[in-house]
Amino acid sequence: MKTRKLTTIVSLLAFGFFATSVLAEAPAAPSNIDPNNHRALAAYYEGLAKEAAEKLEHYQHELQDYEDHPYVYGRQGQDLNSHLHANIREYSKELTEDLEQAELHKKMSSTQEGGQLNKVKAQVNVDGSVVR
Repeated sequence: MKTRKLTTIVSLLAFGFFATSVLAEAPAAPSNIDPNNHRALAAYYEGLAKEAAEKLEHYQHELQDYEDHPYVYGRQGQDLNSHLHANIREYSKELTEDLEQAELHKKMSSTQEGGQLNKVKAQVNVDGSVVR
């Protein structure tokens, strides 16, 4: 009897662990965007970054309001303070990841179009000749 209960508990925990790890993975990009269309992917990640920046700004304003008037929030103020700090950390992380992805896809888009990643800076004279 004890073996059966132990086996059941272990199998349920293992299933829960695998199910939550599968469900926790967010898709990299929506399925309606072609994975080879890096311009669209860059625009998608820029949109996500814009949303994250707006939420980050909102939480920063709330935190500033709390810090300006902590006496208004009473005992729940400390919970609110830690919650706002956690949200700010999370959206800052999300913002940097989205901006990195957008930059990566912009670079990939430029290489697809025949552009170079490392462009040489050159000075052009008035007559049109290039000075290196």
